[in-house]
Amino acid sequence: MGTGRVGDGGAAEAARKAAEAARRAAEEAARRAAEAARQAAAEAAKKAAEAAKKLAAQKKDVSTFEPAGAKNKLKLDGQGAPSTSLFTENSKDAKVNCLDKAADFINKSSPELQGRSDLVFLKDSRAGAEGQSGHVVVRQGERVLDPSNGKSWDDMKSYLQGNSHYTEAGSLPGTTAAKVFGTEAGSPERAQALADANVSPELQQMMVADYPADVGSVPDAANVQPHETTIPGQAGPVSVEFSDTLEKDVKKEDGFVTVSINAETSVSASGSVEFKKAKVGVGASVEGSVEAGKSMSYEVKMTEADFEKLKRGEIAPPHPLNPETIPDGTSIKMEQSQFTGYGLDVGLSYHAVELGISGDVKSGKGMSIEVSRTGDKLSMTTGPTEFIENNGKVTLGAGPVSVSMGREDTLKEYKLRTAEFDLGNPEGQKAFEAFAKDGRMPEKEGPGVSNTLRFDKVNYESTGGKVGIDVGPFSIETDGTTNTGDYLITHHPDGTKSMTSDITYGGDHPDITIEQKYDKDGKLVAGSEKFAMKFDTKDDNARELLVYSFTGDADKAKAAREHDKPITLNLTADDIEEMQRRSGIQAQNGGHMGINVLLTDYDGKPNDPLMAVRNMACSPAYNEYKLAQSYFGLFMDEGKKPLSGELVIG
Repeated sequence: MGTGRVGDGGAAEAARKAAEAARRAAEEAARRAAEAARQAAAEAAKKAAEAAKKLAAQKKDVSTFEPAGAKNKLKLDGQGAPSTSLFTENSKDAKVNCLDKAADFINKSSPELQGRSDLVFLKDSRAGAEGQSGHVVVRQGERVLDPSNGKSWDDMKSYLQGNSHYTEAGSLPGTTAAKVFGTEAGSPERAQALADANVSPELQQMMVADYPADVGSVPDAANVQPHETTIPGQAGPVSVEFSDTLEKDVKKEDGFVTVSINAETSVSASGSVEFKKAKVGVGASVEGSVEAGKSMSYEVKMTEADFEKLKRGEIAPPHPLNPETIPDGTSIKMEQSQFTGYGLDVGLSYHAVELGISGDVKSGKGMSIEVSRTGDKLSMTTGPTEFIENNGKVTLGAGPVSVSMGREDTLKEYKLRTAEFDLGNPEGQKAFEAFAKDGRMPEKEGPGVSNTLRFDKVNYESTGGKVGIDVGPFSIETDGTTNTGDYLITHHPDGTKSMTSDITYGGDHPDITIEQKYDKDGKLVAGSEKFAMKFDTKDDNARELLVYSFTGDADKAKAAREHDKPITLNLTADDIEEMQRRSGIQAQNGGHMGINVLLTDYDGKPNDPLMAVRNMACSPAYNEYKLAQSYFGLFMDEGKKPLSGELVIG
């Protein structure tokens, strides 16, 4: 028994020694293999460096190394740019190809941008170009940027659709590329950097030579470098820099670009606000360390063409208080709080109180200003930030103001003030300069100044009879049929007022819009009333009868059956009176009362036009089809004579 145990111990010890010997042998083999690989890499790098020196001696003006036999003799683009690889590219020499531009992009990018970027290598499949001419682009997330020309694509698929001769060969992280390009081209350090990054031999040796279409003329859209530019009327220059994420985050729509500008400012001896530094980005905000009165942030919407000029330094950043810097078609939005600390803050606070907006409010809830330029006309609107942010617009001279302002905004109630300055008129220029100094918008019209209006939008259901007190005799009683009602009161500089009322009734009834004008004493101006009844019925018969009754055009009436566009009936007081006359004749001729019951009172006398329109719109017995049918009866009773009024389809 004892002997057996001794024998077993000897076998175990022998096995342990054998395993140890095998481990040591494996370690030695691995060490020798690693050393051999290192020596091979160093030898290859040494030979490459020697070859590079020889080539440099032969061509003193060329600093890139090109292995024998790999020289690109093609001139596919007529430029004849030299081929280079990751190992041989010298991003600091005077020879520029796509890899050079990509390297320049990476070298000038911030660490954050480098971390989101990849260099993507593309093989060229064109005849005679295989292996000799490739291309390099930069990919950030899905988006693809070509530093050679500054253009970008939504993804690689979109890029390759327009460049079908390329196929993706591999990629290199931006941070890795920065380390690689930080070493000397063709040096052992470059070889070691590539080896440390585990870059495949195929990608290391891939030759690229696609030459930029117009080197130097197109700025790097994703990483524009800071530059200085001049501002009209300002003595010193302003430094302009761009956010690293500008190209990725910028909003582009319908040919316009929307960006934010954060400017460091100072006040000149004359009281004007001057820029010292401006940063262009998306969602830019004032730095917390910057004192009030020394900075301002605002949003700019400008054409893509002007935005490119801004990036190239050809124009100054748009300045909300300097109209010479605001390009045609540009608009600027800015909160009142951004003017705190400047001289014009007092005037703006006055308007805030006048418009019922406290100056001591949180960001996004107070008063804002929008400045927009069209030719020489500079329009300004002040009002609730929510209205300005929601792209509320004040459009005059194009039908009911509520069509462009009241219905597009979700606010139930608000107050606005507007003014328009004619910069082509010296008086208009002076008036704007006065605003830029004291913040008081002009309240009266004069040379170079127009549309000095104040608007009050009041929700009917929340105000009861306040509108009647403010304006005059206008009143529409709530009887359970009104769903919504909005009044938009326009205060004119001469003391007169205009009111546009939008009223929507429940069920299958037309919406109505009413326009009225009142004199300085609050009395309705005779003949100033205009009415619009909007039919949105999907009933084909109702649409055909309605169009036929007011146009007498059978083809147009039949065409109205083929679409669902709204049909708006515009009526004046004279049109209503003519309808009352025809409905009265219809009733006198022995027919049923019909629509005449809506147009007259209990004694058979014509209602005033406002009441007549209201009755037609809200009567429980007359929906949109019944109204169209009634109009058709009047049309037929006078030998197909169209009813008086203007019909607008769509």
